[in-house]
Amino acid sequence: MLNKLHINSIHCDANGMYVSGLRTGGMLHFNGKTVLMSAELPPGTHNARPFRDGVLFNDSEANALRYCGRQTETEDRAMRVPEYPEETLVNADLDSSGIARPGFARGMCVLSDSVVAGGSSPSTVTLYDLAKNRRLLSVNLTMDVRNAIHGLALWPYE
Repeated sequence: MLNKLHINSIHCDANGMYVSGLRTGGMLHFNGKTVLMSAELPPGTHNARPFRDGVLFNDSEANALRYCGRQTETEDRAMRVPEYPEETLVNADLDSSGIARPGFARGMCVLSDSVVAGGSSPSTVTLYDLAKNRRLLSVNLTMDVRNAIHGLALWPYE
């Protein structure tokens, strides 16, 4: 009944289940028997998941998609989500809580070992090149800040 952890991300693979949320302190790993801290994360993260030799996540409070490698700091990446001029935004004044705000990073899909699609508000999907630490392109669907791309998935077509 209490929302103490505010879980917002679950990722499963052959190594187990990874869980994170606004107040979990990081990405937790459940191997079927125990729960351990896999990676510490900043507050306000979404979509955390293991990636290559580190962790990939949306740093929603910093308005950025981030990758942090375990082996070397030179692999750390932080790419800001697209920003738009305030006068082009729609309904920016309707939410005094700050939850519906431009730049809110949420939603992610890994496309390859170096390219990731990320979502943000207002309704924008951006392709990021982790190897080059840059944005490749962005597509905006609406300028209404109440709309963010919460989930991205890659479905195989036959």
